[in-house]
Amino acid sequence: MSSALLQDSLPPPPSTLGPRFRPYASPNHQVTKGRYITSNDPRGYIPVYEYPLNGQWIMMDIDDGYILWTGIWKALGNSKADIVKMIDSQPDLAPLIRRVRGGYLKIQGTWMPYEVALRLARRVAWPIRDDLIPLFGQVAHLL
Repeated sequence: MSSALLQDSLPPPPSTLGPRFRPYASPNHQVTKGRYITSNDPRGYIPVYEYPLNGQWIMMDIDDGYILWTGIWKALGNSKADIVKMIDSQPDLAPLIRRVRGGYLKIQGTWMPYEVALRLARRVAWPIRDDLIPLFGQVAHLL
């Protein structure tokens, strides 16, 4: 079974900016670096770029580009129960996501690869598209 979420074609992120996963400049958001200790990750911590949005933390794992989808989902005003339903309705997502439970509250939730988070954002995040520019660059305007 193939998920429609995984079939969209995406342009690759610009490679001229250095490392693949780093925030894009945004005049409206102050992105900072953080490092949160967790036993849920083999590194023992998660290094992130982060910024607040609508009372939630928007985060990107510096090392692998995973996005804290829970932050985006809740910034849209959706409930935690809704994210579980959405993820469960897309069985192809299961092997791609990480769920962080326990530890520091800020990093708890559902993390997914950059490309998957961008595809989902294109489908559901129109109201906050301009606020996602630090994660996805100007392509966020195309959401």
